[in-house]
Amino acid sequence: MRKRYWLGGIVAVLIMATLFYLHFLKENSVVLQEDEGVLYVDVNMQQSTNKVALWQDEEDGRSYFFLPSCVRDHKVKIGCCGDGLEIDGDLYEEGDIFTWEEGREYYLQLMDEEGTLHEYQVNFMKSANIPSIFIQTESGSMEYVNEERQNLESGDICVVLENGMTEYQNVLPKIVSRGNVSWDKPKKPYTIKLQDEYPLLGLRKGDKWRLLALWNEGSRLNTKIALDIAERLGMNNTVQGTWIDLYLNGEYAGIYLLTESVTVGEGRVDIYNLEKENKQNNPNIEEAVHFEEEYQKGYLLDCVNTVEGGYLIEKDTGEYYDGESNGFETSAGFLFSIKEPAHASREQVAYISDYVDKIDQMVQNGDPAVWDYLDRDSLVNAFLVDEISLDTDVAVTSMYFYKDLGDDKLYTGPVWDYEHSFGERNVEAVEGRFVNYTYSVVDHTKLYSSILNWYMLLYDTPAFQEQMLEKYEELLPWFEDLLNTGIDEYVEEIEDSVKMDQVMWQDKNIRGESAGTYEDYYANVKYTKFFIAKRLNYLCERWHVPYEEFPVPSNGQMHHLTYSVYEGVVGTMDVMDGEELKEPLAYDASKYQGWIYQYSGEKWSPYIPVYEDMGLYNAKWE
Repeated sequence: MRKRYWLGGIVAVLIMATLFYLHFLKENSVVLQEDEGVLYVDVNMQQSTNKVALWQDEEDGRSYFFLPSCVRDHKVKIGCCGDGLEIDGDLYEEGDIFTWEEGREYYLQLMDEEGTLHEYQVNFMKSANIPSIFIQTESGSMEYVNEERQNLESGDICVVLENGMTEYQNVLPKIVSRGNVSWDKPKKPYTIKLQDEYPLLGLRKGDKWRLLALWNEGSRLNTKIALDIAERLGMNNTVQGTWIDLYLNGEYAGIYLLTESVTVGEGRVDIYNLEKENKQNNPNIEEAVHFEEEYQKGYLLDCVNTVEGGYLIEKDTGEYYDGESNGFETSAGFLFSIKEPAHASREQVAYISDYVDKIDQMVQNGDPAVWDYLDRDSLVNAFLVDEISLDTDVAVTSMYFYKDLGDDKLYTGPVWDYEHSFGERNVEAVEGRFVNYTYSVVDHTKLYSSILNWYMLLYDTPAFQEQMLEKYEELLPWFEDLLNTGIDEYVEEIEDSVKMDQVMWQDKNIRGESAGTYEDYYANVKYTKFFIAKRLNYLCERWHVPYEEFPVPSNGQMHHLTYSVYEGVVGTMDVMDGEELKEPLAYDASKYQGWIYQYSGEKWSPYIPVYEDMGLYNAKWE
């Protein structure tokens, strides 16, 4: 009898497992639909259904379905498609299954109710390994959000893991475009605010999140590697991030890096929430009068109890500072925006302004007691992230500090904004300094009075040097693993998504608009490895740190370089993969402005290696 019950139990479990499996198969499907002559697919997962629209390239007329990682196979079920659908001449009816092949283009003919024939050249592409975020705005369009920075909309959000599980689905109170330089690019970065705090995709719990467009990152790795370095160094409150495929109102937007926001709160910058106290003490805080004086600005609040912390501040430029509501200027002329509290009172602005100014004067005067007020550990760590990555915004903007209640020290961090790093951009405004892997942020802070010079003035102090060298040596084995396997593992994780992203955005990145020095994605990856290896070798030599030389990537093949001017091609050259072009073709400087890389639009630099066939052009002086 017991055996019969035992067998019956097994049968029941098997039946339930089978039903679950069939239910799973039923729900995990891709259904091709048509609405007023427009094709789209419904991606049906276990707990959610999300629309993916057909995207058409305006340049060549080709159309693409960019499918998320959660799609398990290449099968597409035909749904309601007007009065008939032909694929490469074969008729498909509702309920039929079509199986697509990667790299193959299909000719689709769709008949609508009026009998009009719609024709499409359709390609199917599918991401892999990374989750997807689907956002549907209330208006059904991103036009308003993208029109002006800080324009916001509400809507709905659905987060789907790569295995098809729906991790989070809720209303979305806010999506807003963000960024400064990055906001001006066609592929916009965004900030989103969830209905409640949630640990999205294994990151720390919070309700505010950033969607970084990675527009300026040819390898799409720069920001992630910089944040990895900070985390490896043990920096408190380090922002964490993960790659995702973003879909906005059913349209694929590309690969993004979802990151935690730089804000005060548990799981973010975990310090005393002064804004929360201000709101409790001032119920009508949104109506508070704003004040702006010569050196300070903030809000006139009726009731203020606490001024000693916590504060999150950012070193800023004049242009960006002018757009902030809270901030101050030190006696040395450095501008700081107060990010938290968002409604800083006159008393609070005065306190943190005096506090930072006191530290700044001690730095300027070489007072060794500065370490009683400025945390050396976090400053050294931030310096190493900045010095190794050579970010162009170093000590100019996006440099954060925080002070907690009950703590006398000002801490550096979290580190942020590394899209222009690891030699990514030969920025004309700084004459290509940051593609030079022998440059230094210490030297850079000497150039302009608006650049915070704390790195420069503290760099040579014995306490800073000793701690910096110790931390740097501890990093080197980690970098060895990163260059040997880590970067390749990251590339394997995101390369399918990058291919889709490139189809959508590549033709918009020509002539300096962005996305890398090279046209080929894998060439940009090799350049990221090249720069890190060269940078570490230089720093080891400069700091007298004995370590085996990091090799630069090379496949041993030759690449063809073509030089052209207005009249046509004037010369060619063959260069080994991974070698730097130290001496380009000579030209008449009285007639021509200098060699420019044809793809990236960047000025020629002797520090940029050759990783693909390249063209350089030279424009005449006007």
